[in-house]
Parts: sequence; structure tokens; C-alpha cells
Amino acid sequence: MGFGLGKLFAAVTSPGNLLLLLLLAGLLLVWRGSKEGRWLLLTGTVSLALIATTPVSIWVLLPLEERFPAPDLALLEPVDGIVVLGGALMPIGSKEHGTPQLNRDAERLTVLPELMRRFPQAHVVFTGGSGDPRAPDDREAAFVAGLLAGWGADTGQLTLEDSSRNTWENAVNSAAHLAAGQRWLLVTSAAHMPRAMGVFRTVAPDVTVVAFPVSYNANRSEAGRFGLNLSENLDRVEIAAHEWRGLLAYRLAGRIPTVLPAP
Repeated sequence: MGFGLGKLFAAVTSPGNLLLLLLLAGLLLVWRGSKEGRWLLLTGTVSLALIATTPVSIWVLLPLEERFPAPDLALLEPVDGIVVLGGALMPIGSKEHGTPQLNRDAERLTVLPELMRRFPQAHVVFTGGSGDPRAPDDREAAFVAGLLAGWGADTGQLTLEDSSRNTWENAVNSAAHLAAGQRWLLVTSAAHMPRAMGVFRTVAPDVTVVAFPVSYNANRSEAGRFGLNLSENLDRVEIAAHEWRGLLAYRLAGRIPTVLPAP
């Protein structure tokens, strides 16, 4: 599937959009006098109610976020490099406002200065172009060096890769900097880590890639809590659906060895 078609498919199949289409279809059918419309409305309404009031969003996200535990950095020496996947910056907003705009995955970048100080010999690769087919020239990497320099990081050890549009291209375009026998930290969001690790294992099988998950969105302590919070719960369901869909698509395309890569 091409990049643009993949983005379109992801948009159409996101839970929020699917439920909206389901409700709209139900309303249209009811307006036209069809009884099937009532079932569509009922299905959409019940689905939204379950997402809003139950911890289902936690249940579908935890298996992803807990798949790769955070490593003990004291046991990792030596570390030859650190590769950071894009997704923490909003390039359109950053350009418009003249300063880097971070999103909920900001920890992909905020942990980097400390990692760079802890492993001063490590080569750092930030890989992130534009994931928006409507704005291919608005790329994350353009803002990273200035942001890290402002945080006091030594950007002399930094390489910026600005052509990647997705996780597969992150790995392929970073592979030139990874050498056989080396040990690299892979920094990305916890929910995204299974797919990212699977891809890097495929692209660089002779490199030891160690998962360094950040930006958690689900807490096990909340897995039994019920309440009313549609916006936050639906957001978590969207994250989980994006990753489960990506894992299945990448497995079918042969880009990862299993549907859910393991440590």
C-alpha cells in the first residue's frame, strides 16, 4: 500500500472516525425508513458508551506499552549510538509560531539531553521527516538541533535524518549509521516500541538494538477504574488502534517477524 493510501486507510479506520461514520449511516438509514439504521445507531452509541465509561482503552494499550520494559542504563555500557524516532514535534505549528511545538510524545526528545550526557561517546541519530502527505516539506528534523542546543546538549554528536515518513523508513534511512556488532538505544513511545523494534531487527539484524520506551499513556493502576471520560479514553483507543493496525499491516508486508515482537 502506498504512503498516501496508507494514511487514508488509517484515517478511515480510526475508531473515532469509524464510529462517526457508523452513526451517520444509521441516521441516514433511519431517515429513509430503514430498520437497519436503528441497529447501526445502537451499535455506535453502545460502543461510545463502553469507551467512555470502562477501562477498555487501558486494556488495549497496556499489552503494547508493557511489551518492552525500560532498561537499566547502568548495565548497558557500552552504548555506541542512540536512534530517536520522530513524532514528538509538530512541524507545521513549529514553523507557524517560530518555535518548536511539542506534542504528547515530547518525551522522545526531552530524555535525549540526559542520555547524551550519560553516553557522551554515542552517535545520536534523529530520524523524522514529514508524516503528513499534505505537507511533505514540513519536517520535524529541521527543529531538533536548535531545540537540543537550547537544552544544553552537545549537537556535535547529532545526525539529522529528515526524509523518513513512517517507521519503516525511519529504520531503513537510519541503517547506514548502524554497524554490525554495535549496541544502539532505540527511543520511541512505549506503545510504538513493539513495531519499531520489529522493524529495526529486520533492517539491522546484526546490530544489538535496546528498547528505551518513553511517553506512556496507560497505567496498570487504572485498569480497574470505571468513570466517564470519553475524550481521554477515546484518545487512548486511537493510539492503540493505530499501533495494532500498524503491527498487522507490517507483518503482512513482511516488515516485522511476528505480529507482536517480544524482548
